[in-house]
Amino acid sequence: MKKVQPYYFLIGLAIIFVILGAALYGIRSLRPYLLKQGAPIEPQTDGNNGNLFELWFTGAKLFDLSVDRNVTGILFGTDAKKVSLLDRERRLRWEKSFSDNPLQTKISDCGRYLAVGTEGGELFFMSTDEKLWWEHDLGEPIYLLALSSNGRWVLIARGRPEEDRHRLELYDGYDGSLQWSISTRPLQNIYLSGEQYEGGRVFYSFRHGEEAVSGALSLAGEHLWEGSGAALAAVYSTGSRLALLGKETLQVCNYLGETLWERSLPAGFKATIALFNPRNGSLLLYGISEGQQENLLYFSAEGESLWQKKIAEGALLSFTSDGSRIIACSWRHYKEGFSQMVLINESGEELTTSLELGMRVERLLATGRRYIVLGGEDGYIDVIDLTEELVKDSPQPSLAAPFYSPAISELELEKGQMPITLFFNGEGTLIPVTRLVSLTESPLRAAIEELMRGPSRDSGLYRTIPKEAKIEVDFDSESGKLSLAFYSESGEAPASLLTAGMLDSLCHTLGAFPEVREIYLTADGEPLELRGENLPLEQPLKPYRWRDPVYLPLRVKERYYLVPYAAKDLGIEKRDLDGLLRAVVKHCRTFYFVPGNLELIEVRDSGTAVTINLNSSFCLLFPEEGDTLEQLQAAMILDALFLTASRNSESSYVEILVEGERWSPPQGYPPLSRLMRRSYYINPEF
Repeated sequence: MKKVQPYYFLIGLAIIFVILGAALYGIRSLRPYLLKQGAPIEPQTDGNNGNLFELWFTGAKLFDLSVDRNVTGILFGTDAKKVSLLDRERRLRWEKSFSDNPLQTKISDCGRYLAVGTEGGELFFMSTDEKLWWEHDLGEPIYLLALSSNGRWVLIARGRPEEDRHRLELYDGYDGSLQWSISTRPLQNIYLSGEQYEGGRVFYSFRHGEEAVSGALSLAGEHLWEGSGAALAAVYSTGSRLALLGKETLQVCNYLGETLWERSLPAGFKATIALFNPRNGSLLLYGISEGQQENLLYFSAEGESLWQKKIAEGALLSFTSDGSRIIACSWRHYKEGFSQMVLINESGEELTTSLELGMRVERLLATGRRYIVLGGEDGYIDVIDLTEELVKDSPQPSLAAPFYSPAISELELEKGQMPITLFFNGEGTLIPVTRLVSLTESPLRAAIEELMRGPSRDSGLYRTIPKEAKIEVDFDSESGKLSLAFYSESGEAPASLLTAGMLDSLCHTLGAFPEVREIYLTADGEPLELRGENLPLEQPLKPYRWRDPVYLPLRVKERYYLVPYAAKDLGIEKRDLDGLLRAVVKHCRTFYFVPGNLELIEVRDSGTAVTINLNSSFCLLFPEEGDTLEQLQAAMILDALFLTASRNSESSYVEILVEGERWSPPQGYPPLSRLMRRSYYINPEF
């Protein structure tokens, strides 16, 4: 008898293994149909936790893919009428069968809750530990779904494709109660911003005939604004700004719908993807272009065109979570059945490191500090660790974002040093900076000398006193009269050197010296009567004294500065402490890194302490494991609040509460309370 070779047994076992796997997959695929009649609405649990086996046999179409910010859960739904939850290592945590296709599957940013919307109109809200909290049978396909960061709210769009009227609805994640339902045209995009009922917002867009319409609602369902001609394409993570795409224009507006900047798109360019950089609010735009024309455009947060380049058509794009790189993935131009992933830095340079993927990638999500989650056309899910796969051979990029020097207390200065505040020109605005001089020097003379020396080279500021001007200082301490004698070594008339900016710079700088009451400008022992362009000069000049000062952040080139303004100059009508701090909060909301729904709830001044109560959106300024830039951004907003409060109150202590409770930011951030008994100095250059 012929002896059976051992490898035949291995081949036979492999065939049996494949047959059993296929049979198991077929039975499980039929299960929803078998359970359709008389089955409860609650999804059926299929079990097999921690098993990778089924992922090899799925071959299913992905409807939706979602991950939380730390990639503790990867949620997706397929046309096998299943919803699966994987962990970061792609181990199956659980899988559930539904009676209809799960068109929408969203996991909350915190990783604790999820919502599922089906083709049959069933809406489920669950926790990731498999507990079903509530469900609704709405009778119409749920084709869009948004879940708030902590699972507090569920926003859906539902309606039948053949019908012209659809519904936009908000549900309470805690109990499933319907908050409101609004009739709309079929929606193209929805976005949910914020957790607080008073400050949260809903952004949406739809088409009315040939025209795109975008708008915003409050979480209470109140219409805030609506405009036609542009479709909602992207919302910054804090909800503070939106990108809208028209047929030939790109528009960035704030959460109130007010245009921040607008640009015309290149001829022959049709935009398809818009993405905000999570670090600095700059905007990436990708689309279809004619011929060899660039199809990837990059704009600064202020709308300046930074660069353009040509990449593969049909690419998927995302920023890494720190915003330092752009991930581009495409298979249409690459090998059959393969995809290629490349990295592009913020200068538009394609890095040498690339990754070949043995799948046709159709979904790309970058989240956490280091992970990319991919979904293939056959339902295969993959997770890539950036630190291991993509950045090991790439140089670390330099910090391109603006930075800020936090205010410093008098207690933090070394002995023998005296701070002086100087005002230089910052593109049309006087910007204060603080420098240190020796106690042995005359502070008045030192201030004038430092003004004449000009701003530091990397400050982005401009001098206010011309280089050729020379000034001699004479101060009478009894009368408070300061005489500044001007002359020019070039022989130019001193009056021609005097400009409005120079005079304002002098008055603002000298306003920090209470002993100075009047300022006289002379040349050859005679008072100057004219200034630049032969305009009359009225003397004496008065040092500028701040009244109802409001401290606001201002960006100058690649830096941020804290700048004091008089409340009357800003048109602030309510000039009590509450009104001034509300003006600060309103101004800060215009920055890309500040939550658009940040609100001042209440201010209390007991005479010894000021308490500033903000809503919970304030916590978004302090992300866990925040880098240096994020810490400086938070410090700047805190400085604006603390200094405005202390300069307009007799209280020596200022504290910030969140929803009426004390809250401590993560390690590395400034505390939310300060003793303001001593002086604070802004924009230090030391």
